[in-house]
Amino acid sequence: MPLAFGVLCHALAARADASSTAGQVMAPHAVAEYYTLIAEIALTRDEPRVASLSYVSAASADPTLWPRATEVAAGSLQPTVTLSAAEHWIARQPNSLRAHLFAANAARSLFQIAVAADNYRFVIAHFSGGAEAAFPDIERRLLSAENPYAARQIADQLAADFPSSVAAHRLQGFAALRADDAAAAVQAFRKAIALLPATHEASRHGKVRPRESGSRRRALTEALRRARVLSGDVLAPLAEAAAALRRQPTAGNRYDYGFLLLAAKKTEAARAQMIRLLHDPRFGPDALRIVALLDFNARRDEMARARFAELLAGRHYIDACYYYLGLIADRRGDEVGALRDLARVRHGDHVLPAMMRVALILRAKGAASTADALLGDLVADEPRRAPQIIALRAQIDARAGQMPRALGLIDAGIAQYPDDPGLKYALAKVDDEAGHARQALAILRAILATRPDDPQAMNAYGYTLADHDLRLDRARTLISQALAAAPDDAAFQDSMAWVLYRQGQAAQALPIVKAAYADSPDGGIGAHYGEILWHLGRHADARRVWARAAALDPNDRLLKETRQRLMSGRAAAAP
Repeated sequence: MPLAFGVLCHALAARADASSTAGQVMAPHAVAEYYTLIAEIALTRDEPRVASLSYVSAASADPTLWPRATEVAAGSLQPTVTLSAAEHWIARQPNSLRAHLFAANAARSLFQIAVAADNYRFVIAHFSGGAEAAFPDIERRLLSAENPYAARQIADQLAADFPSSVAAHRLQGFAALRADDAAAAVQAFRKAIALLPATHEASRHGKVRPRESGSRRRALTEALRRARVLSGDVLAPLAEAAAALRRQPTAGNRYDYGFLLLAAKKTEAARAQMIRLLHDPRFGPDALRIVALLDFNARRDEMARARFAELLAGRHYIDACYYYLGLIADRRGDEVGALRDLARVRHGDHVLPAMMRVALILRAKGAASTADALLGDLVADEPRRAPQIIALRAQIDARAGQMPRALGLIDAGIAQYPDDPGLKYALAKVDDEAGHARQALAILRAILATRPDDPQAMNAYGYTLADHDLRLDRARTLISQALAAAPDDAAFQDSMAWVLYRQGQAAQALPIVKAAYADSPDGGIGAHYGEILWHLGRHADARRVWARAAALDPNDRLLKETRQRLMSGRAAAAP
C-alpha cells in the first residue's frame, strides 16, 4: 500500500477508535463516508483489493451502497467480493436484473456453476422482452468468458431450463464449440433448427419475425455444418455448402464455403475461395485477413506482408496486422522491425503475446528497465487484464533466471487478485521450472479442490503429475475426465498422450499426440510428439516435427530442451 494512502487509512481508523474510546458511537453515515473515501482513493491508486473491501465496509453501514460496492468489486476483478455484495443487493432488491447479472458473472468466474445458472435463469425469465430477447446478451457474456468450460456448463443448464428456446440451444451449440466439443455442438444446433418453425410467426413479445427466422436458419445451418466438420463428418457438409454456392453463387455463399473448407483444414482450397472475394465490399476485409493468415502460416512471408499492409491501408484489423508483421520481422531476424511493429499492438487478443516478445527482445538487448516500463504502461491501458500481465511479467523474469523476482511478482499479484486462477497456475509453473515440483503440485491440487468440475484444473494437475512420473493412474483419470468434457481440446489430448507415454504405452500415445499437433502445432505439443516418435525409433520423423514446430514457435523452452536432451544423447552414444 502506498505510504500516503496508508497514513490516511491509519488516520481514519484512529479517528474511529478515538470515538469508540470516548464512548461515542459513530453514525452509520459517517462510517460509510470514511470507507467510501478510502475506496475512492484506492481506485485512483490502483489498489483494487482495498477499494473493493472498503466499499463493502461502507455498504455494511449504508445498505444503499451495495450496488456501488458490487460494481467496484466487479470492475476490480474481485469475484468473491462481487458475489457477496451482489447477494446483499439482491436481498434488498430481489427483482434487480443488474444485481442478478453481477452475481451470475461473479459465480461463473469462481466456477460456481449452479449459482451462476440460477442467476442467469432469473434474468432470462424476468426480462421484459421475453426469453428470446434476453439470450443475446447472455450469449455475449458467456462466449467472451475467459473459462470456456464454465460457460459451456452454464449453457447446458440454461438449455435444459428453456427447452423450447431457439436462442438457448444456439448458445449451447456455440459454447460447446468454444469448449472443444464439436459433437455436442452438432446436437445443440440441430435442436435449435428444429425449433425454428415454432417461432416463425411475428410477435412483439420475444418471438422472431418471418424474415428474421430465415436469417437465423441460415446462420444456424452454417454453424451446424462447421460443427459437423469439426466432429469428423467432413464430406457431407462440404458437399452441401458447395451445392448451395452452385445454386446461388453469391459472395455470402462463397465465404461460407471457404470458411467451411478452412475448418476442414483444406487450406489451399479455402484460400482460393477467399481470393475470389478480395474485392467484395462486404466480405473483402475478412477474406483478405484469412488469406494473409494462411500465407503467414505457410511461411509465404512476402505475400503475407503485402496482405497485412493492404489491410492496414484500409484500417482493418490494425492490431492483428501489426502483430503478424512483427512476427514476420522477428522470424527473419529483423529485431528492429519486430520491435517497431509489435510495440504498435495496443489492444485485443494479440497485445499480451506481442508485449511479451517485445519485452524478451529488449531484455536480450540489455534494456530490461525499458521492458518493465512497457509492461507497466500496459496495465494502465488494459486494467481488465492486469492479472494476465502480472503473470506474463513473471514468466519473462523466470525465463531470464530471475526466479525470486518472478515469485515475488506473482505473490503480490495474488494478494491483489486472490480469486484469479491464472496467477496461481503461473505460480505453479514458475515453482515447477525452479525445481520445486512439490510446491507446484500443492498449488494445482488446491486449485482443483476449489474448482473440482473445471476441466482446466483437472488437466493441469494431471499433466504435472504425469510430467514428474508421479501417481500416473490418478493423472490418467483426471486427464480422462477433462477430455470427456472437451474431447477436441488439443492441450488435453497432448496430456493424455503424455501420460500414456509415461506409462510405457508410446504406440497408443502416438495417434493422440499426432491429432493434437495437427490441431495446434505449438512448441510444447511438438516437443512431446517428437519425443514419442524418437522413443519409437523414428528419429528422422522426430527431427522433422521439431523443425516444423521450431519454425512456428522458435522460443518454446520445452521444445529447445527436448531437442537438446535427446539429440545430444544420441550424439554421445554414437561410436
